[in-house]
Amino acid sequence: MAASKALQERIISFLRQPSSFSHHPPTVEIRQTHASVLAIVPPYVYKVKKHVDLGFLDFTSLEERKSNCERELQLNSRLCHDLYLEVLPIAKKQDQLSFGADGTVVEYALKMKQLPDGFFLDQLLEANQVTTAALDTILLILKEFYEKYPPKPFVSSYGRLEGIRVSVEENITVLQQHGWDGSHAAALEAIQNYFRLFFEQSQNLFQKRVQEQKIRDCHGDLHLDHVHIQQGKVCIYDCVEFNDRFRYIDVASDIAFLAMDFDFHGRPDFASYVTGRMAGLLQDPDMNLLADFYKCYRASVRAKVEYIRSREREVPAPERLKSQKVVNRYLRLALQYALFGSGPAVLLVCGRSGCGKSTLAHSLAALLGWKYVNSDFTRKETFQLPIYQRTPSEIRQGLFTERITDQVYQVLLNDTLTQVSSQRPVLVDATFGQARHRTRFVEALSRLGVPYLFVELKASDEAVKRRLKQRDKEIEAVSDARLENFDLLRHLYQEPEEVSPEHLLPVNAEADKEELVAYVLQQLSLLNRPQSRTATA
Repeated sequence: MAASKALQERIISFLRQPSSFSHHPPTVEIRQTHASVLAIVPPYVYKVKKHVDLGFLDFTSLEERKSNCERELQLNSRLCHDLYLEVLPIAKKQDQLSFGADGTVVEYALKMKQLPDGFFLDQLLEANQVTTAALDTILLILKEFYEKYPPKPFVSSYGRLEGIRVSVEENITVLQQHGWDGSHAAALEAIQNYFRLFFEQSQNLFQKRVQEQKIRDCHGDLHLDHVHIQQGKVCIYDCVEFNDRFRYIDVASDIAFLAMDFDFHGRPDFASYVTGRMAGLLQDPDMNLLADFYKCYRASVRAKVEYIRSREREVPAPERLKSQKVVNRYLRLALQYALFGSGPAVLLVCGRSGCGKSTLAHSLAALLGWKYVNSDFTRKETFQLPIYQRTPSEIRQGLFTERITDQVYQVLLNDTLTQVSSQRPVLVDATFGQARHRTRFVEALSRLGVPYLFVELKASDEAVKRRLKQRDKEIEAVSDARLENFDLLRHLYQEPEEVSPEHLLPVNAEADKEELVAYVLQQLSLLNRPQSRTATA
């Protein structure tokens, strides 16, 4: 193992030297993934496999690394025929390394053309240059690709439920190795529970996909930066070559990767377009029933890959730190799919002032990565008052009249509707102590068909009094409510009796924060069962 590590480090050192390459590039840029080392030497890129065994791939033997280089060249020629050039041996002679077979071959490198920067799909998206017409070009190429190679029986067998479950559980197992706090551990458990329920409820659907030959030899790693578009020429590259199980997949899974990545980059509109358009092109309506499941799986895959990269010592520390943050972003996305699916949804965290709703709301919004709107913040912002200072009493009296309070809730509703109109979820943190305010939200969201849930925190009078009193000591308390207001606030609060039970989740607010978060996630996973979403898809 030590010898293998030393050889790998020496190969990287060899690749860093411009003199190692026949065209003598002025500079060399080294990049590392969890499985490969890339030497960028314009106009070429050289790729060398790392000496790693990650369970789902094993590059520890020279023969395996050579075989994977050859397979990568062959498989990627299907969707980008002139990008991959050749597999080159790296030989050692008289303790010197060089490209070619003169000496003892110790490594292999895959030589590729360098694709011009600025034309990768993620870069085009950032520059606001992606259109549905461009997406149609990509999707038509993929449609032809999926239909060009009829599946062989052994490929279709990879679509069986047992095999898909292995891939799903593999991701969860790796992610469980992370030192999560209680809230994140609860999020991972909710994702795992979603997968379990989907498998239980969709056995016939998976069987149908096999029978209809929807399992194909696909790309397997179809995210935005693996698609390059320049002057109408599309190159889709870097497919999975190291494990057939990740490439012999449902076409719905392949497309879900692309759709998930659009969600990750903040474009749920393009994500929805990709899934719906491909379902139409392939005349495959069941693709929509599988979209959330496979997007959740794909987000988990990316979280796993970034987690592995974040733990590799040879990866520079700033990049490891970046990967750690990206892991959390993908976990949030997977949690969104697991609990609410791909579309917009609204959580309304409510309850009496001082019950602790903002603490829970902040935690849930951070876990889900949702837009967070707060009534106290909105009230002060609307009237240009200091956010973290208690409003003077002479001003405060006028801020809580019925007219002003109605105005604040209308602003909250407008913000909510703006979010959901862009296909984005939102969490609203407000007392919602009046039936008329709750009704206004219910009617608006029901008209749009947007899923919503009131999470009502319930606490004893003693607990509420303690929290209201504690606010006098808090430096960053936004709410103006204090212990002196207890009786008035209790009198004004109307229980949400008009909210139907399926849209109301009562929560005991006296548990600690992590217990509260875990309980809410657990209840959400039960309330938003997969079959209730697929039935209406």
